[in-house]
Amino acid sequence: GKRMEPAFIVVVILFGILLIHHVRIKQQLRNLKKQLKYRQTEQTKSPLYLELGDKDLHALVAIMNQALEEESNLRIEKEISEREFKDLISNISHDLRTPLTVMKGYLQLMEECELEPQGREYLEVCFKHTEELERRVRQFFEYSFLVNQEENITLHKVNVTNLVTEIMTDFIPFFEEKGIVMKLEEETVVKALAEEESLKRVMQNLLKNCLNYGKGEVSVFIGEAEDKDKIQVCVKNQIAPGKTLDADKVFQRFYVGDPSRNQSTGLGLSIVKLLVEKMQGEVFARNEGGVFCIGFLLLKEENAG
Repeated sequence: GKRMEPAFIVVVILFGILLIHHVRIKQQLRNLKKQLKYRQTEQTKSPLYLELGDKDLHALVAIMNQALEEESNLRIEKEISEREFKDLISNISHDLRTPLTVMKGYLQLMEECELEPQGREYLEVCFKHTEELERRVRQFFEYSFLVNQEENITLHKVNVTNLVTEIMTDFIPFFEEKGIVMKLEEETVVKALAEEESLKRVMQNLLKNCLNYGKGEVSVFIGEAEDKDKIQVCVKNQIAPGKTLDADKVFQRFYVGDPSRNQSTGLGLSIVKLLVEKMQGEVFARNEGGVFCIGFLLLKEENAG
């Protein structure tokens, strides 16, 4: 029995050492987890560190630090690239406005000159294309202004139903011209936190999107969202034959359903997304068997009555 005692003591000591080592490794892993969480919230570039001299853990942390550094560099490159791209859009839209204004001015002067009937016909074609180009440049300019605008939009209680129906009324002639019927699904008074001009722009762009892609009937729903703290506005329309829309991509800048047939910059719905998010809301789009639903959620004003 006495011979067993030293062996037992050695086993106990070894077990104790292993237990302490295991506990310290667990502490280090918890510490690493804490450091990673801190990096996520604070966007710090500090490398992960260990207090324990375990060779395998040090090798793991070295690989993690390398991966984190590469990820950080990629993020910085992306931010620089995005900023440069925003500046490019802003510069292009500024640079194009001046020659366009001059060109339009000279076309107006030509209109006052004596012209042959064919010359006047050519002039009308020039006017038409200049106005189309001016519209596109204006949209570029608006987009570049919004992406570079840092100050927050001031929100207050807005009667969404009144504002949306007013914009719909403005669009009736354009829809009738295309043989599209437009209707409001429910006449309920809905109020939300918003900014009138931004909300008007959002609705105008959503209805313009219907003019590009819709057919038959367009219906607008205004009501409470599934999340009871929010309201939703949803524009539904059937997609015209030959037109395609990807619900996952419609809010991406420069996305157009059919580049060969579409007369769009692909910025209208990107502007919708920007404006809705500036009003602390969110956008959504879904394709339900040939019926395209696109809309947005806004925060409900508390006790809005």
